Amino acid sequence: MKRKLVKQGLNALTVTLPSSWVRKNNLNPGDEVDLMETDDSLSISAEGKQPIKEITVDVSGLLPRLADRFMARSYQKGYDKITVKYDDPELMLAIKNKVPELMGFEILNTTKNEIGIEVISAELHLDFDTMLRRALLILMDMAKTCQIAWKAGDKKSLNNIFYQDFDVNRFTYFCLRKLNKSQKMMSFGRSILYYLIESLEDLGDELKELGKILARIKPDEPTLHILNMMNEMFRISYEFFYAPGREKAVKAFKSYKEISALIDKRLETKSKDLIKALISIDFSTRIIYHLTTMRLDTLKELSDKA
Repeated sequence: MKRKLVKQGLNALTVTLPSSWVRKNNLNPGDEVDLMETDDSLSISAEGKQPIKEITVDVSGLLPRLADRFMARSYQKGYDKITVKYDDPELMLAIKNKVPELMGFEILNTTKNEIGIEVISAELHLDFDTMLRRALLILMDMAKTCQIAWKAGDKKSLNNIFYQDFDVNRFTYFCLRKLNKSQKMMSFGRSILYYLIESLEDLGDELKELGKILARIKPDEPTLHILNMMNEMFRISYEFFYAPGREKAVKAFKSYKEISALIDKRLETKSKDLIKALISIDFSTRIIYHLTTMRLDTLKELSDKA
């Protein structure tokens, strides 16, 4: 839709808001809205006035894992009240076990065939950037643990990576929820950032599985070298994500290609578990490289505005 600008005072221009949008966001005279300026666009957000989103779903007949994913997606999509109906105690258990990963959510009531979960708004006043950085730092620590603990034969630490993945889920779920509930435009593309955070959640799952695989096999120098290179690439990519630079981008790309080549050579092994580990490392490296590729537009040397 289009709106005409109306002059007000000497320098100010005003524009009216669509009445349907005002009603939808429960806005009244005197309320505040947030403005986000991005080049030639201006985004108006009424985040503080958003109505409660509710959903009721019957998960009867589903597998517990699918009930788990339903809870995660409902949270990420911004629902504030979730009512789940079920016909199997295992489904109820899967739902209850998932709630601790959903920051700000609490179980408020449970019956024989229904469970109600709601958001406690006061607990969600957290900073998006801080949560994203925490998730990245935990992932870096998980990757480092795979290398150090495997070299030391520390099977317990390798298996315990599972607990770190729990926190990765909490932080990435929160960031995805924040993006879905926010009307603000992100500096380098909302959809790109959303995809990246989804990928980081997958990386946590992959590193968790990698730890389990490594706990079953003896360390060897060639694979430890690959893990060391992956961790160095992770460090460079992380630094590039927050402070882009041409040299870091080139280093990350060269490391990525070298790791891929080394993995291809090692895949000739007859050990099934080692092959699984190498495939897991390869997948993890591809996700880590996203930190670089998704920020290349920020390099002034590559920009039309340079």
